[in-house]
Amino acid sequence: MVEEGNIEASNKAVEEDNGPKGLYYCFWGPIYWFRMLALETHWSFVFAVVSTYGISQGLGGALARVGTEYYMKDVQKVQPSESQVYTGITSIPWIVKPIWGLLTDVIPIRGYRRRPYFILS
Repeated sequence: MVEEGNIEASNKAVEEDNGPKGLYYCFWGPIYWFRMLALETHWSFVFAVVSTYGISQGLGGALARVGTEYYMKDVQKVQPSESQVYTGITSIPWIVKPIWGLLTDVIPIRGYRRRPYFILS
């Protein structure tokens, strides 16, 4: 009986994937996807994940950026072009992070995957 409910829910998800594409789908596609995710897990889980990431990354990153721009512009009297150079330099670790992760997962050193990379870093 429970499996029939899961089959019906998965059929609804498949039906939604066959919906219209284009400009309509660009707007409503993410909403349909969130609805499908809420059906599969639970709406409270989806809400918790979205709010947690929205607060920690969205709001936190925005506040940090505002503070950094204020400090560079008003306190340090840095020109906008120079400020962009500094921002680019400070974002290098976040750019290298996925490459470093792939490197540690794909290329082992003497049989170890992460330990030698921690020592190198």
